[in-house]
Amino acid sequence: MALDDIFNALDEQADKEIEQLLSDAQDQAAAIAAEAEDQAAAIQQRVADATEKATRERASRSVNAARLESKRRLAAVKEESIRQVFQAAADKLATARSQSDYANVFGALAAEATGGLAGNLEVLVDSADAALAERTAADLGLDVTIKPEISTSGGLIVRTGGGRIMRRNTFEDRLDKADGLIQADVAEILFQ
Repeated sequence: MALDDIFNALDEQADKEIEQLLSDAQDQAAAIAAEAEDQAAAIQQRVADATEKATRERASRSVNAARLESKRRLAAVKEESIRQVFQAAADKLATARSQSDYANVFGALAAEATGGLAGNLEVLVDSADAALAERTAADLGLDVTIKPEISTSGGLIVRTGGGRIMRRNTFEDRLDKADGLIQADVAEILFQ
């Protein structure tokens, strides 16, 4: 029996060691599982943070792009409105010849354009203003050559020095000059 007792004692000791190894393995497995869960949670948080950051950046870019597009469209509308104002002015100027004071306006434009010039002057006018240009030159005491060679709503162009010096005093030229000078003022009036 002593041998049976030794085998039984060895079996018991082996069972206790197996239980201890299993217990240690389970504790180690639990620790590894807990660490894996912590790492998984940290990875999930990093992914969630990165996704949130990317989403915010994308949303911010979309909002900025929308704002820029809105400003671009508003600028286009404003630019078109200003263009329409100047087109309306050009349309109004196109009817100036039918106004009773057009001869006085033409005379003032001619006096301004010829002022200080001497020599052989050529006055270019629209054919509709040829007779008025002759009368105006006579009234101003100018010795000029009238050439009905341009198309304009009103006004004239004066050339001298063999064409080297040219003074443009047509409605279109004056409107173009005004466009550059008063465009900001027109915009301010339109979009207050």
